[in-house]
Amino acid sequence: MHDVIDTVDMEILMHRDAHFGGSFEIMLEYYEQDGVGVMPDFDIEQIEHLQKIEIDHKQNLAETYLPDAAKDSVEESKRIYHQLREVYDQKGEKLISDLILSEEHLPEKEIQALVNQGKDSVPALIHLISSRVFYDPLYPGYGRSPIFAAKCLGKIQDERAIPPLFEALGQENFFTDEEIILALASFGNRSKSFLIKRLKQEPLSKDNEYAAIALSGFPEDDEIATAALEVLEREATLKRPLFASYLIFACSDLTKSSLQERFIRVSKMKDLSKSIQDEMMVVIKNWKKTV
Repeated sequence: MHDVIDTVDMEILMHRDAHFGGSFEIMLEYYEQDGVGVMPDFDIEQIEHLQKIEIDHKQNLAETYLPDAAKDSVEESKRIYHQLREVYDQKGEKLISDLILSEEHLPEKEIQALVNQGKDSVPALIHLISSRVFYDPLYPGYGRSPIFAAKCLGKIQDERAIPPLFEALGQENFFTDEEIILALASFGNRSKSFLIKRLKQEPLSKDNEYAAIALSGFPEDDEIATAALEVLEREATLKRPLFASYLIFACSDLTKSSLQERFIRVSKMKDLSKSIQDEMMVVIKNWKKTV
């Protein structure tokens, strides 16, 4: 076969087999209607091109080109679809299935049905945001389900959701992280104290950074700003410029002159990187403007 199949082509084949029963025809109809699961990297012209190659060669391209690991992922996606469609005799599970399988851009009815179930929905929603497969567009829900689960948990306000919401941060999906941060902020002081503990824990890890990111979604707050300053004063923190940047941003909300002086002292440290120093100077200048 002389036609070149590249990485994107293989992803198209995987999506066709996982979501559209192996049919280019059904996939093209869905893409022409701009369904919610449309992948922005997949051009209709390329899907049509692959369809033509398959017809011309009378050969299933997925069978020929997909490596075994990719075929296994497709089979796992199909298995989950089958499971989701088989639970319609279990009310709580049915509501989660409806949420995952919805083709609405914002499945408001499905979200509200789960919110109406209150605390009974929480374990299933936590399971959803804790399952890595549902962040992957290859699987049922096209990677959108954790966003909707976070919306539900923010509305239900059961504190059991706080640690799993935090653990779900950092899935390399901006829109999911944004919704999780909103959900965490909706818990107010209950999640704030949890996140401040994570922010201050030692030794430093990605969790400290995720806590700083989550706390950036809260309104201006002296307690958050003070905790950010305490962590910023650590020598280990200043060796992690991205983490330090989040803390510097939080320190913008420092109002007590004694705390501002401590921040200024950090900005004058001898071995401070120029990027961190510059960011701190912006904060200091803004304080002076408000005095």
